[in-house]
Amino acid sequence: MGFFTSMRAEKLLAEVRGAADPEHPDVRKALAKLASLGPGVVPLVIAQLGTTEKKATLALVEILANMVDAKTLPVFARGLSDPNPRVVAGVSWALSSARNFPATALLDLLQDAEISKPALLDVIAAHRTRFQARDLLQAAYAQDGTEKATLFKILGDTVDESAVPDLIARIEGKDPIARMHIINLLSRFNLPQVRQALQNQLRDPNRMVRQASLVALSRMDGPVDVAIVARLLRDADMEVQNKAVEVLIRARDPEVIKHLVDVLKDENEYARRSAVEVLNEVGDARSVKYLLDAIKDADWWVRSRAADALGKIGGPRVLDAVLQLVRDKDDDLRRAAIEILNQTKDERAVNSLIDATRDNDWWVSERAVDALAEIGSKRAVPRLLEMLQGPARSVPTALRALGKLGDARVLEQVVAQLARAEPGIRVEALAAAAKLADDRHADTIRQAVRKHAAASPDPTVQQAAIRALEDLDVRFSASVVMANEQARKFAEPAHTLLAEIPAGTFTGTGPTSPSLPPPVVAQETQLLPEATPKLDIGTLKPGDVIEGRYKFIDKIGKGAFGTVLLMEDTVVDERLILKFLNPNVAGDEEMMQRFVHELRYSRKITHRNVIRIYDFLYMQGLYAISMEYFPSHTLGAEIKDEKPMPLARALQFAIDIATGMTVAHQVGIVHRDLKPANVLINVEGLLKIVDFGVAAAQREGDTQLTKTGYVIGSPKYMAPEQILGKKVDPRADVYSLGVIMYEMFTGVPPYSRGDHMSVMYQHVQGKARQPQEINPHLPPGLSDLVMKAMSVDKTKRFQSMEELKAAVEPFLKG
Repeated sequence: MGFFTSMRAEKLLAEVRGAADPEHPDVRKALAKLASLGPGVVPLVIAQLGTTEKKATLALVEILANMVDAKTLPVFARGLSDPNPRVVAGVSWALSSARNFPATALLDLLQDAEISKPALLDVIAAHRTRFQARDLLQAAYAQDGTEKATLFKILGDTVDESAVPDLIARIEGKDPIARMHIINLLSRFNLPQVRQALQNQLRDPNRMVRQASLVALSRMDGPVDVAIVARLLRDADMEVQNKAVEVLIRARDPEVIKHLVDVLKDENEYARRSAVEVLNEVGDARSVKYLLDAIKDADWWVRSRAADALGKIGGPRVLDAVLQLVRDKDDDLRRAAIEILNQTKDERAVNSLIDATRDNDWWVSERAVDALAEIGSKRAVPRLLEMLQGPARSVPTALRALGKLGDARVLEQVVAQLARAEPGIRVEALAAAAKLADDRHADTIRQAVRKHAAASPDPTVQQAAIRALEDLDVRFSASVVMANEQARKFAEPAHTLLAEIPAGTFTGTGPTSPSLPPPVVAQETQLLPEATPKLDIGTLKPGDVIEGRYKFIDKIGKGAFGTVLLMEDTVVDERLILKFLNPNVAGDEEMMQRFVHELRYSRKITHRNVIRIYDFLYMQGLYAISMEYFPSHTLGAEIKDEKPMPLARALQFAIDIATGMTVAHQVGIVHRDLKPANVLINVEGLLKIVDFGVAAAQREGDTQLTKTGYVIGSPKYMAPEQILGKKVDPRADVYSLGVIMYEMFTGVPPYSRGDHMSVMYQHVQGKARQPQEINPHLPPGLSDLVMKAMSVDKTKRFQSMEELKAAVEPFLKG
């Protein structure tokens, strides 16, 4: 551009910048003259974008848009690399408006490292309809990260069926990220060739490609190759497994049933779980019968795994099917069906199981009794008592079941079995009598057991009598009776909430239901006058007294559920703990109903290795749990500097935890949050487990205590099935104790890398190092014991705390 032309352009630009109204005729005339000067003025106009007011900028952009062509595009490209963001924005705007240049030239600019990629991508997006799919695909492959994703998004806005061949041709490329984008694009086209191409990707070694292909297939209608998809139920990646389940359920192909057989035989519990999830959506009694027929000739472990999956994981369709099969003419099918019912623990099965106790096949009959005991229904008691009068072979099984059901009214009939000649019957009668004993009958049962132990020459019966006496001593020793009396005194004058309280009782301000039981209504009427001020525990000073009874001594701590205060109960002149619930917990009605329900079970636990819970109170607008005061430190404080604890001390603590948890499990409580912070130890080495208040009652079969937002359990110690939101049982606590032992024996937890989600995933994967590798001084066998307790598959763990304790004790004695 010549000197005079440049001066003229500068003058015209000055007129535009100085104008108050860019739409004034004089300004529009100046703009027209500026445009007539030709493309040489483009650099000058672009430079003005950095300083011109907004209204004038609009006019300049309009001029620039009309000057974009193949020759001036390089000048505009330099504008996209300007350090001034206003210049970049103006040039981008002009390019987005222009059409007099080849769109593919924009894709070439992606290779220029100086150009603002976000601005250029905005321009490309504005011209999306001008590109061929193959051009955008080629450009996307050459980019990384955000640019690649944006180009695929632009392609997704315009792609049509004509692009399908190009997309399929590139689906086998080397770039897995690009392939995932292509798979996502293909999912829009419900065509046979697309479904085939996606199914081919299900064999790909890259899990992200497999996962993306399954997601795409789940969005499409039409037939899929269920054999290929079913194989992915055994995939190493859990997300791939889950997506395969979705695809198979959506396909609704009856042929899928035959492909579930091998999956049900798999050693991996999560693979078996996936198969049952599919079965529950597409199966029926005929399907389950087909599966059981297919595996009945397999070895017992395979059959056991399949029954475990169908029973423990199965839902209503599986249960309905099995309830039909338990009456099948085929003995093997009835046996398989009864094994599945042993795992379901579903009340709907009770009547069928009672009928099954009369089955001519002894296996079916006795396993039906076991299943009734697991369910815990008192409806089974009359039939079990009837069985005591029947063939001797079935009596021990019936006695075991009666002991589990815990109905003390059958004590007389159980004790009568001690007179039987068969040692097996006497052994089970001793165990059942000890379990069924209550306060009124404890001394009588103890005398009967002692008499029987002295009179019997059979060593097996004598050992059973000793175990029964130990059980009675644990529950009814003088110290336990004294603790019970103390607990009664602590709770007696209190405003207890541990009565049967109906739904709707709790609000954010306290119990309000008019349907509360009369004693509680009377107490709460006095307790909650309208003018009662809400207690602020943060303002308490030593010596302050709450409710005329509880003298504040000190604040001990605060956690997710509540604030812990040390108090003195002036009525009984003893110290105790009050744990006041936090507002987010107290304001949740469902949470409060659950707390009351669970604490009723928790305070039944009376053992030296468990902190005693006294009551659940409502005081001046706040809820609190009252519990035993135990001056102590946590087990976590003993595991220091990532070094193992002294072995003998660690083994004793493991035994004490197992002992306390055995008692808890016997009354139906699964702790769910067993961890070093919830294990207290005093200076004499006495150990007590705490925080059963947040445990869920095992007999309720719930998977979590809470609504979304309250997670029960600590990631470092949580069992895999709990992490996955499945139903838990005492074996979840066995797993947690296994993790605690791992940490005591090695100084470090088995999984701790990364955030909480990462730790939980590691638990589900179950690839911890052997403790022996970290602490080579461990005695032979102890490392394997810990790993068994921590098995991801709960059927491979110790099946009870008693079993775990029995395995640990020889290491302490040896």
